[in-house]
Amino acid sequence: MLPNNKERDEVSLKIQETAQTLFKELGVEEVSMHRIAQETGIGQGTLYRRYSSKSKLCFSLMENKFNRMIGEIETYLLENQDLPVVVRLSTIMKKLIMNLDDDLQSLKALFNSSRLEEAKANLYELPPFIFIRGKVHELLEEAEQKQELASVDLMFTSSLIAASLKPELIFYLHDLGYTSKQIAEKYCECAIKPLFVKTS
Repeated sequence: MLPNNKERDEVSLKIQETAQTLFKELGVEEVSMHRIAQETGIGQGTLYRRYSSKSKLCFSLMENKFNRMIGEIETYLLENQDLPVVVRLSTIMKKLIMNLDDDLQSLKALFNSSRLEEAKANLYELPPFIFIRGKVHELLEEAEQKQELASVDLMFTSSLIAASLKPELIFYLHDLGYTSKQIAEKYCECAIKPLFVKTS
């Protein structure tokens, strides 16, 4: 008898939870698909039918995490509409950078896979890019209406900001000795605050 959708979803969730725990404890590179199947209590065939490779599993974990992040950002923006636009935009960019930084191990595993090439090829069509560009555009548009924004092309600027959140850049800045918090702070100092008109 074939498993129904609910059973499949429960198994997929259990796989993801187990993988996330193992990745956190041992590091992504040290955890095999065999170990994940073993710890989940399923056969390797069941695991591979849902995730054909470890990189695909990592991709799925990051996708789910980003979906939760979207909810957090939407809630933050809804609850803080009275804050200056520059503060709201800086806050969500810092959240996104810290979220990306948390996923560096998974991204390293993804870097050597065909799945990454697929993601790179369609970067500007993927939900994360579309969501970030859209939110940045909305906030810049609000700032423009309030005359808080310097003279910039909104579509170009929001696209550039969304495209700048690249794992390769985070890897490089860590190698230069910057902490996650420093990267987030300095990013906003360089890329966000100069877009806004200084008020006395």
